[in-house]
Amino acid sequence: MTLWRWRRSPLRRTSDLVEAWVLLAAWALALLGGAAVGVVTAVVADRGAEGERAERREVVAVVVSTVSDGVATRFSDGSRVSVEVRWTVPDGHTRTGRTKVTAGARAGSQVQIWTDARGELTSQPADPPEARLQATAVGVLATAGTGGLVWAGTRAVRGALDRRRLGQWAMEWERIHTHWGGKTS
Repeated sequence: MTLWRWRRSPLRRTSDLVEAWVLLAAWALALLGGAAVGVVTAVVADRGAEGERAERREVVAVVVSTVSDGVATRFSDGSRVSVEVRWTVPDGHTRTGRTKVTAGARAGSQVQIWTDARGELTSQPADPPEARLQATAVGVLATAGTGGLVWAGTRAVRGALDRRRLGQWAMEWERIHTHWGGKTS
C-alpha cells in the first residue's frame, strides 16, 4: 500500500515523503491537466475547422481539356482523374489549375471545386460532424500525450529518488560493516 509514505515512522526517509508528494502531484496533473489540455485542444481544432468552412467556398469551374487514357491512368485513383479547370475568382479574374474530377469529364463540362478566400484551389472543408470527430480525436491524443509526459517526468523523478536511496543505503551498509569490524577499502 502506498499510503505508508504519509504516516509517521522512524523508517520513513525524506525521499519517501518527497516521492509521495510527487505521485500525488503527478496524478492531479495527469487527470486535471490532461483533461484541460484535451478540451482546449479540441476546442481550438473545432474552431479551426469552422474557420475553414467560413473561408472556403464552392464554385463552378469548366474543364479545360479532356483527359487522355495515358494521362488518366497516371493521375487517377480509379473513379477520379486529374484535369485542368478554369474558374472565376470573386474579383472577376480567371484562374486555372489542376484538380480531380469524375472520370469521363469532357472539355467544356462544368464541375464543382473549392477555393479559399484568395480564389486558390483548396480541398473541401470537413462538414460539422466530421470536424467534431476530428477535434475529439485530436483532444484525446493531446490528453494521452499530456498523461505520457507526466508519467515520463514522474518516472524520471522516482528513478532519481531510487538512485539516491540506493546510494544512501550503500553508505549506511559501509558504515555498519566498518562498525562490525570489517575493513574499509
